[in-house]
Amino acid sequence: MTRPFYAIVLGTVCLLGAGCSSVAKRLTDGSYIGPFRSQYNHWSIGLEALKPIGRVAILPTALPEGGLGNPHTEAAGQVQASLVAELRQEGPFEVVFYTPPNGRWLQGASELRTTDALPSHLLQDVQRHTAAEAILFSSLSGYQPYPPLRVGIKLTLVRVHDGVVLWQFDDGFNAGETPTLNDARRYLREAMGIETDPPPALSVDSPQRFIRYGVAQASRLLKKAFLPPPVVQPDPKDAKPGGARPAEKKN
Repeated sequence: MTRPFYAIVLGTVCLLGAGCSSVAKRLTDGSYIGPFRSQYNHWSIGLEALKPIGRVAILPTALPEGGLGNPHTEAAGQVQASLVAELRQEGPFEVVFYTPPNGRWLQGASELRTTDALPSHLLQDVQRHTAAEAILFSSLSGYQPYPPLRVGIKLTLVRVHDGVVLWQFDDGFNAGETPTLNDARRYLREAMGIETDPPPALSVDSPQRFIRYGVAQASRLLKKAFLPPPVVQPDPKDAKPGGARPAEKKN
């Protein structure tokens, strides 16, 4: 009779120990308490110009200048796939992926960089094949697949009928920076269910997952640009004494 009792006690202690360990991690781990990255280099033309956009065509992701070989090609493909996946999750617009005819844009180029001059027929061709009101160009502006992981992403949203730039993102993510690493680890846990350990452990060792994290942050800002700003309710404490009072009802 004693062995089952001790087994129960031992099991309870183990559970309590695991719980205490989890609580301790939440109180000390940077992926729970921060600091987190909060500033990004992005720009928006404004909500009124974005409202009519109901469908966006995503074009193939361009390689960085001088970027050749399998690592850059695979990274660009990961950016492209991540964009489609992230923007199709509760996005404010419909997303379609458009591949140019025969896999070519112009003069043998398989991608179009956002810094390149747009071919005169491009916007019309994409609109005709996809019925999209805007095109999202993307490019891999930098990439380092070994620790500390780094990825640079540039996105440009262009209106189809006149070529006006509606929204832009141009920034880099460096896993060697503490706020970015904390943010990436939090994303892995909350969005992908992957728990990681804090440094000195190699917390983020997958270039593909780190790219997905970077694209997710950029996509979140793009979605946010389509939403009206939150309404801030006035704080009653800020009301000036002697101010206007609600009208009293008359009998």
